[in-house]
Amino acid sequence: MIILNKKLTPENFRKYIKEMKIPFWHRRIDKLVFHHTSSAVEIWQGSASMLHYWNLYCSRGWKNGPHIFIAPDAIWLFTPISKQGRHAGPVGDKGSIGIEIVGRYTIHPPRDEDLCANIALVTYILMKKFNIKPNELKSHLEYDSLSFCSPAINTIWIYENLIRFYPYAFYEN
Repeated sequence: MIILNKKLTPENFRKYIKEMKIPFWHRRIDKLVFHHTSSAVEIWQGSASMLHYWNLYCSRGWKNGPHIFIAPDAIWLFTPISKQGRHAGPVGDKGSIGIEIVGRYTIHPPRDEDLCANIALVTYILMKKFNIKPNELKSHLEYDSLSFCSPAINTIWIYENLIRFYPYAFYEN
């Protein structure tokens, strides 16, 4: 498995997506699937944590993983968006970009202002780039109800977070 393990600031992420060519691994990217990591945000160590997830996914025999990790320190690129990811089963993976929110959110969704702003920024930029409609912002639980993912990372929270930082996002699509 080849990963990018690349740390981007919000502005660098914006530039990276703007300049990228639209990938052709699927007819069209038509949804974003949100997850949270199995590790708590307090133990996140940037590149070392990215390598931890690389080892974890390789041990499962995966050829790819999710595309983006959004952490308190930055936006991290994992599987290139030009490749089909693996993160939400065969149905959820198809035509989607997998987004991991760093932290275990068993009771409530993220509350850290910077983290929430980065989640909204990534969501908004990808919606614009790939013409993704609001109803195609998905939670991992929509594809795997038995996963450890928390119900706190759900479509309503994704909408609320996006509207908080980009109130016009739903009117543009």
